[in-house]
Amino acid sequence: MKRWKVVSLILIALAIAAAGYGVTLVRRGFSALDTPSAIEELAATTARKMAVPSEYRQLHDPIAPSTESIRGGMEHFAYHCSPCHANDGSGHTVYGKGLYPKPPDMRAAGTQNKSDGELYYTIENGVRLSGMPAFHGTHTVPQTWRLVLFIRHLPQITPEELNEMNGWNPKNEADPAHF
Repeated sequence: MKRWKVVSLILIALAIAAAGYGVTLVRRGFSALDTPSAIEELAATTARKMAVPSEYRQLHDPIAPSTESIRGGMEHFAYHCSPCHANDGSGHTVYGKGLYPKPPDMRAAGTQNKSDGELYYTIENGVRLSGMPAFHGTHTVPQTWRLVLFIRHLPQITPEELNEMNGWNPKNEADPAHF
């Protein structure tokens, strides 16, 4: 068979498969309660990787890790990020469980293997079609870099630190960070 016929048959088969998948999605709906399919996961992961400009991947956190810097990030995280990500970074919160896609476990390799610049970019610019808002203009540059330091610290967070963070979490509807 000629090469163009093989390519044409493959493209037709892919179009039929995509149409079938589309019909399945429409029939079952787009609930945030469903676990994403492998295709949805691949598309979302690829889109997130492509969304970070290459110059950010090379950035390193300019703030030196210190007890004070990590504590500053920890306090900021507890107040602004914990409603969706949880103090321990697991994403197991009322809001986090209701989001689609779910917030990543920030202690896991998927987050920890990102460069400092990728984490910084995500905090500053958010992630489209997810619950992650852009914080550009609401966080200062040093606050964002301290958050990156704290995210790096999450795999080693202690029970004492988690207990301390509970005191910084938003408490009621009058609290500006309460959603």
